[in-house]
Amino acid sequence: MSNSGTARPRPEPEGAAGAATPPALDRQIARNSILNLLGRFVYVLGWTLVAPFMLHHLGPERFGLWSLLTVVSGIYLAFDFGLSSALTKFVAEFRASGDRVALRGVFTTGAILYGVLSLLFVAAIALLRGPLLDLFRIPPALRPEASAALVMAAVVYGLLNAYMLMSSVLSGLHRIDLWNRISMVVTLVQLFGVWAVLSLGGGLTALLLNTGVTLLLGTLLGHLTVRRLAPEIGLEVARIELELVHRLTRYSAALQIVNLGVLFQFQLDKVLFGSMLSLTAVGSYEFGFRVTSALWAVPALLLPPLLPAVAHLDAKGDRARIVRLYRRASRYVLAVAFPISAAVIALAPVLFLAWLGPGHRDAALAATALAAMLGVNILTGVGTAVARGVGRPGLEVRYQVLAMALHLALSLSLIPRFGFAGGLWALFLSTSVGSLYFLWLFHRYLGEPVGRFALEVLARPLLAAAVAGALAWWVAGSGDPGLESWTRSAALVRLGTAGSLFLAVVAVLMLASGFLSLAELRDLGGLVTGRRPVASGLARG
Repeated sequence: MSNSGTARPRPEPEGAAGAATPPALDRQIARNSILNLLGRFVYVLGWTLVAPFMLHHLGPERFGLWSLLTVVSGIYLAFDFGLSSALTKFVAEFRASGDRVALRGVFTTGAILYGVLSLLFVAAIALLRGPLLDLFRIPPALRPEASAALVMAAVVYGLLNAYMLMSSVLSGLHRIDLWNRISMVVTLVQLFGVWAVLSLGGGLTALLLNTGVTLLLGTLLGHLTVRRLAPEIGLEVARIELELVHRLTRYSAALQIVNLGVLFQFQLDKVLFGSMLSLTAVGSYEFGFRVTSALWAVPALLLPPLLPAVAHLDAKGDRARIVRLYRRASRYVLAVAFPISAAVIALAPVLFLAWLGPGHRDAALAATALAAMLGVNILTGVGTAVARGVGRPGLEVRYQVLAMALHLALSLSLIPRFGFAGGLWALFLSTSVGSLYFLWLFHRYLGEPVGRFALEVLARPLLAAAVAGALAWWVAGSGDPGLESWTRSAALVRLGTAGSLFLAVVAVLMLASGFLSLAELRDLGGLVTGRRPVASGLARG
């Protein structure tokens, strides 16, 4: 199967970069997934611990402003024209086919495009900072600090492009594990910097400067790692070919639309809450988002290793292994994702009471809505990774366009009528409709019946999560009308009891239904450590 419908550049026959053997590919998928999870765990744990400290030192309004400034980073990532995934896909493809010329060409093209995008975006933010501050309804007392912080955010987050360039290349080299080691160092340094800045009385501008320094550190470490692993990858303007630029930009343009969909999913209502409601509403949404995204990192970070693996298999023309990888990866992702979604829905009120104390019902409501939305949206997870890997991002574009249109229309209609809850309903409904549409569209392309996939892959983990979630909700007392009067220690005890019950019930039902087995889990462990060959490897099914 062709990746894009165009002829591939001719590989160099001598000294070409060798492709990973199938067993090595299986093992690297597993290792990349584990290190992805570990890297995210460090990030989530660190920011979870530092969030109350930031709220205490910044106050609710300035913390809400900090949350709005993080939208700038989301905009950068959303308007990178899909270069991150495009570079990962083509680096993996050209390494598999042994094309050193194309490797240098795609790296150089990506670096140039990233640099141009950074300069344009910094200029746009600097010119439009006045209207942006008006849109966010920044109080007069905060306006001078907000104006300076917004420009600083534009400059600092521009460094994300260099940081993401290194991340994309290492992902294409199937070394997400090494990139996550770098990201853990960056996270720890950044968290120490946040503590130091706030302890010394620094404000938002100093916090953003701290972020910029750590991004530069990560970029440097990533560059040194790429040079060690693949010295053939480097800047060489003479290696840029129009055919390669055309393939890269056509693919990345489709992913730009997808990135806009992601921005709308998670950032649109945050902006609308700030312009239509209050900064306090933005802060509540941010807390709900932080908790949900922290837990959702577990299933989400199982997905990135699939893109370079599928691109590798597609370059080899092995469609059968791609289909088997889709079904097998879906089993593991859904076995993790459905329980996490159910746990957040069941335990969010008690969780926020134990974490932040009383008075955060809106944050718990936001976490519940986001968890429900992500529980449906995960049905697209493995499918979108496969679609990108085989060069068919248009399948993902269709569902994102539908979801964006619905989300905007519903948010503008429901927020004025129902306030905070209306925005959350808009988020859930629009994303769910788009996700189910993609599931149908992708299975039609793949030739796999949706009904059979639902019975064999979806039904059992969904049922296990629903049963465990209902029991945990009852034990935790999440529906207790007097919940706000509980002490934080009482809420913590209930949370621990209900959470333990939830995990036990999910594990028993997954094993009893035969959806997972202990032998299979041991095999996966052996695949990660390399201590044993696995006959049914991830990519072999």
